[in-house]
Amino acid sequence: MSQQTRGESADWTVDIVGAVEFAESIPVTAAIYGEAMQRPPELVVQRREIMGAHTHRAGFVGVLARDGDGAVVGFGYGYHGRPGDWWHDVVARALGQRAGRRQARDWLDDSFELAELHVHPSRHGEGIGRCILQSVLSRAQGTTAVLSTHDRESPARLLYRSTEFVDLLTGFVFPGSSEVYVVMGKRL
Repeated sequence: MSQQTRGESADWTVDIVGAVEFAESIPVTAAIYGEAMQRPPELVVQRREIMGAHTHRAGFVGVLARDGDGAVVGFGYGYHGRPGDWWHDVVARALGQRAGRRQARDWLDDSFELAELHVHPSRHGEGIGRCILQSVLSRAQGTTAVLSTHDRESPARLLYRSTEFVDLLTGFVFPGSSEVYVVMGKRL
């Protein structure tokens, strides 16, 4: 399972990959996550474990962006959300409290959860993130796509807005975190 898209500058490609190939890339993709999110090494190790577990979720879609030499420079992935998964349940509870249970069910009952999308900081501004997002969503299962990102004006949030994601839940702090997030959604 591989679908390739060549970037506008032709020195990078984006490939939709299977769970096994994506799992093999996790040491590199987790390092990119750490660089992009400015995370300490212990959180990168933790993220590696989480990403590995995510590859086994139903509806998993993985995307790798590679430079002309084949090195991974960005990635994105997601899967079909379901009750019982931590992110799904935390967001469903918070969205239900703020917007009502019907709204939470409407967005989350048949959702594709975009878990991660990161591009190495040295490659920002080349359109790689947009291409990754489009590729992941091209294979997404569900009637909606949902994600969380920092609740501030940023290139990531602008990208999501430009592709018809809307704010569902702002000013949200996940349990165990002090960072403020926005949950966004898009109809598929």
